[in-house]
Amino acid sequence: MKIYMFLLGFILLLLSACSSEEKQLEPIAYEFKEPTTFPFEVNEAFSEIDLEVPDHLHQFIYYYRNTETSQELKYILSKVLDEEQPSELEDIVKDMSEYKLDNGITVYYGENDTAQELWWEQDGFMARFIYFIKGNTDQLGEYKLEVEEFLKLANQVQ
Repeated sequence: MKIYMFLLGFILLLLSACSSEEKQLEPIAYEFKEPTTFPFEVNEAFSEIDLEVPDHLHQFIYYYRNTETSQELKYILSKVLDEEQPSELEDIVKDMSEYKLDNGITVYYGENDTAQELWWEQDGFMARFIYFIKGNTDQLGEYKLEVEEFLKLANQVQ
């Protein structure tokens, strides 16, 4: 999966280089850890790079699904390249509960009837796990995860 993300990052670099402006671009190489154990059985996993605004936002999205139960976990890493852009994390987490990972990083947990999420800053990226079922249309009910399960996931990617 790391090689796949490296190749997609390289493609992103090539696409950026093909613009009409002449810029000297630095190679893009990000390396992310993925979780290996999950709070539910994963029988479908894939990833993508958001290429919508390559000069402004680098976003990597990992999907983990159970197609039988419709459980889905997204691991999203976003980096805004415009240095004047303030961090949105403070606004997002103001009503969330604060926890600490094993390495001391502060994470923020929030939930509603249809989704649960964990947010933190990691190596210049805004990182988050978002969990839901049936495309975020149904209440979690019996599929709701414990906060500790999110903390275990986040500790795996540190």
